Amino acid sequence: MNLMLKGLSALAISLGAATTFAAPAYLTTHNRTGEESNAYIAGSIPSLYPTAAYSTNQVYWNLVRLACYGHTTNGQCPALIKMATNTANPIDIGYVTMDLNTGDITPKTLSAKGYSLRVIGPGEAEITKN
Repeated sequence: MNLMLKGLSALAISLGAATTFAAPAYLTTHNRTGEESNAYIAGSIPSLYPTAAYSTNQVYWNLVRLACYGHTTNGQCPALIKMATNTANPIDIGYVTMDLNTGDITPKTLSAKGYSLRVIGPGEAEITKN
């Protein structure tokens, strides 16, 4: 009986740890600005799913992994965040790095050219206009 309880406890801890460090199901962007936003993998490859003004967009995390294929180092994928991507003059905000295994996005805040990006949680960020 004691051995069985130890086994169940170990299983519960393992499952809890696995879900704690698991990648999110989606990359979620909350765009609270009047301009379209988009991420450019490695600074040059635009996401096929820009986020429209004043909207929330979710992209399956497996599609993020696929887009980052060939552009990662140690599971880290760099992306350049741009605003007004549906215009002739998009605005570069700066680079973030996504951990493809956990969904961790760094840096946690990024501000430039009147815009701010704030990471809310794994695979989730909010963009606002200052």
